[in-house]
Amino acid sequence: MENHKIRTIYGRRQSRPLRDSQKDLCEKLFEDIKIDLQHLPSAYPSEVIFEIGFGSGENLAHQALNYPSAMCLGCEPFINGVASLLAKIAINNITNVRIFNDDAKKLLTALPNQLISKTFILFPDPWPKKRHQRRRIVSLENLLLVHQKMQTNGELIIATDHPGYLAWIIEITQQPIFDKHFQILHTPNLPRPSEAEIPVTRYEKKALENRPGAFFKFKVI
Repeated sequence: MENHKIRTIYGRRQSRPLRDSQKDLCEKLFEDIKIDLQHLPSAYPSEVIFEIGFGSGENLAHQALNYPSAMCLGCEPFINGVASLLAKIAINNITNVRIFNDDAKKLLTALPNQLISKTFILFPDPWPKKRHQRRRIVSLENLLLVHQKMQTNGELIIATDHPGYLAWIIEITQQPIFDKHFQILHTPNLPRPSEAEIPVTRYEKKALENRPGAFFKFKVI
C-alpha cells in the first residue's frame, strides 16, 4: 500500500454499550475472522463477495449461507454492527465470512485487482448536509476503485432510501467514464430484487416506514 492517507471514518464507532455476550464474541470470534491488512490471504476462491457498510450483517450472513463456497468480506467500522454480525455467524455456524472493522477504502486498496465477484453498498449514510457530501461512500473515485478490484461480469448493487442521495447516485452513474466500466442491469424503476437475492435488512425496514428503497444493479465490463 502507498503511504499517503487514504481516508478517515466519520461519525461514531459505537452507540450503546455492548452486552457481555457481545463482548465475548468480539474478544474471541472476531479475533479469528478479522482482516489484517498486513496478512491478507495469498489465495482466494473464485467467488468473493464484498459488502461496504454491512450494518447489522443481515445481507452478508445471507450471502454467506447461500454461497458457502464463496469468501464473504464485510467492512463496518460501527462496532455494534460487527457484534450483531458475529452473533449471526455464531448461531448459524458460518465459516466463510471475514470482517474488516475500518474504512472500506483501505481494504479495497490492499486487495488484488479483479478479485471480487459481487459488491454490495446497501443504504449507506446519506450525509444529507451539503458540507458533508464529500463523505459519501458512493463517489466516482470510489466506484472506479471498486471496478478495479472486481471481476469482469461481476455485479455491483447499490441501494438508498434518501432522495438526495438517489439523485447523487444517478448523476454519478450517468457520467461517460462510469458507462465505460459498468453496464446497468437494474434501475429504481424496476421491482425490488427478490428477498432470496437480497434480504430486507433492519435498516431497510426502518426506511420503508417513510419511503421505499431504490436499488441499482450494474455489471462490470
